[in-house]
Amino acid sequence: MARRVEEQAKSSELERLGAVGTPDLLPILLVDDRPENLQTLQAVLAPLGFPLVTASSGTHALRLLLERDFALILLDVRMPGLDGLETARLIKGRERSSDVPIVFLTAARDEVRDIIRGYGIGAVDYVLKPFDPELLRSKVAVFAELETSRRALKRSEALLRGAFEAAPIGKTLLDSDGRIIRSNPAFARLVGHTPEEVQGMAVSDLCDPEDAAGLWAMLDRAHEASPELEGDERQSVDLRLKSGAGAEVWVGAVASLIEPTELAEQLLMVQWVDLTTRRRAERARAELLLEQAARAQAEAMANRLGRLQELSSALESLSLEQLLPELALRLASMHAVPTAEVEIGDGPEAIVFRAHDDEIAQLRPGEQPERAGRWEVVPLQIERTRLGSIRLELQGEQSFDEEESALLRQAADRVALSIRRAQLHEEEHRIAVELQRGLIPASLPTVEGVELAAHYQAAGLGAEVGGDWYDAFVLPSGRLGVVLGDVAGSGIRAASTMGQLRSVTRAFALADEAARTPGEVLTRLNSYRVALDEHQLFTVMYVIVDPAARTVEWAGAGHPPPLRAGAGDAGYLEAGDGLMGVEQKPYKTLRAELAPGDLLVLYTDGLVERRGEPLDAGLERLARVVLAGPDSPDELRAHVLEQLVGSGEPADDVTAVVLKIA
Repeated sequence: MARRVEEQAKSSELERLGAVGTPDLLPILLVDDRPENLQTLQAVLAPLGFPLVTASSGTHALRLLLERDFALILLDVRMPGLDGLETARLIKGRERSSDVPIVFLTAARDEVRDIIRGYGIGAVDYVLKPFDPELLRSKVAVFAELETSRRALKRSEALLRGAFEAAPIGKTLLDSDGRIIRSNPAFARLVGHTPEEVQGMAVSDLCDPEDAAGLWAMLDRAHEASPELEGDERQSVDLRLKSGAGAEVWVGAVASLIEPTELAEQLLMVQWVDLTTRRRAERARAELLLEQAARAQAEAMANRLGRLQELSSALESLSLEQLLPELALRLASMHAVPTAEVEIGDGPEAIVFRAHDDEIAQLRPGEQPERAGRWEVVPLQIERTRLGSIRLELQGEQSFDEEESALLRQAADRVALSIRRAQLHEEEHRIAVELQRGLIPASLPTVEGVELAAHYQAAGLGAEVGGDWYDAFVLPSGRLGVVLGDVAGSGIRAASTMGQLRSVTRAFALADEAARTPGEVLTRLNSYRVALDEHQLFTVMYVIVDPAARTVEWAGAGHPPPLRAGAGDAGYLEAGDGLMGVEQKPYKTLRAELAPGDLLVLYTDGLVERRGEPLDAGLERLARVVLAGPDSPDELRAHVLEQLVGSGEPADDVTAVVLKIA
């Protein structure tokens, strides 16, 4: 396969170089622990026009894959900590990134075993170092284009499938014998069956026997017609279908020939338009007037259905507080009524939002508005559980026909789901926040020679609460232990895992008269989590400060490095080792001297990371803010949060601990 890719790539590289420079391309992720290798890769691949994103370790790459999608990953096999093979295994183990192609970079031809393991994990190719720039560009262009094309094809298939299933008119695919290969829900409803029940049936069996000849004649003409025919030139017929209850349904059927591919027989697409209303009206009106009315009605219904989809999309990501007023405004506009009300709950405590003439107002609890005139009322309910109701004021002679009423009921069903989803999200958010705050220390310990300040802030309602935590406790000989952690994931599960890790970490730290080093504590904690086999990643930073000796010992597991500031300078200590919960491994203890007045800032990634921005930029920003801040830990904590978080709700949990040595 690698040889075929190389030949194809070299033969068409110039065409690809001119075709990939579009703004919608997914980026390519370059993973190597050597900065000079990353710079070389960027220089070689820049002419391809793909955005390039770099990661200096497997752990860094995993974090980036949580934030965005990539067209291709170039992954160094041999890296310290989490090597390329293990990183690839974790990437392929995630649903979101399992299909992203991986090309390994290896420095030796004798690493055959690693190459074979890479293919077993899911890699598509490998490149030997030092690599040929032209060959590397060719391979990258091929695989990146293949991934881009695969994503486009997948999206196109989903759009076509969704358009078929959601079409308001009946649609069927027929084989050459006139049997139904596939039906959309609209056609199944016409004949009183489910799409599964009509599959495999001869379409003539669903037709009135008197109209069967006309149906077959139409299908035969469609097989012989040119596929370029459009509109009235296509083969069509009016006929009667038999519903499951024995009733007749007049429909207009139009057939279109689908040209066969190499692997498919010749098929017909038949669209079935319900003509019941038109047939009933023909008794009183001329056919021409009826056709005009039906056309106008169909256009209006198509427009309303489009608005229904817009309504669902607009409500999908809103909180309950945002959803209700937005819903009232959109319902009034969608149904062209002067007033729309959305009510949640019952009785005097019900929440009511009223939209009138493009103005929105929330009615006070117990306030009974005047509702003169005529109103269309639809309940909001899920599985017989009533959530509230929708009320639309009708003006003049306005009335809702069957189609309009059905549209309103369908809108109410979708709205009820959106409201319930928002309610459940807010409830889960509240539970997770309460769970985390209940496990955060109520007060900080007092240790002579150390000033201490801490902060925890849960993510805003629009985001999922993560698994941040911190803990501080007194150790023998007047030492201070501080732990910060961050569990991957969000919601109640991450918060509950956080509580478990906090308790176990404190227990390991205080056991054996607190004689264990930070590295020993993290090694035991990692062994405990790996033994549980829950495959949930998390980061931890454990710090022991000895104010008497003015030293700090620490061990890190995938966590952002501590920041030390003093004497007009600020710098980051060594970060430590890789993520926890992946494999059995030892964690080393690091040590540094401190000077009087030195500040240590411990934090989680929510304080420094910003979507679409390199982590280094966030770390540089934190150091700059700390240097410009006050010396008092409590005042510095407030200063850092004001500068980096502001007064709004953060997109991720924010945790920080500030220590000052006397």
